[in-house]
Amino acid sequence: MEVISMEGDRCDFCLEGRLRSRQVREYYRAGKGLVVMERVPAYVCEKCGERYYQADVAKQMRQLAKRAPRVKARISFPLIRFEEKRASA
Repeated sequence: MEVISMEGDRCDFCLEGRLRSRQVREYYRAGKGLVVMERVPAYVCEKCGERYYQADVAKQMRQLAKRAPRVKARISFPLIRFEEKRASA
């Protein structure tokens, strides 16, 4: 199967920016958890930041996410719950 590059294509989301090949950090939901994947190949709009993935990359991300419970590398980060403050009357 031939892989077609999206480099330089117009963004379908904002219709203004052009796509550039990048390696990104992807936050991927896996069940009730979150998996962080680094160095994921993507095409990113230089205007709005929308990301596009080749089909084989998206498939590989799904497969990697299924292995999450067996991955030994872990990170922790602060979790803050946003609570909207109402203006006083």
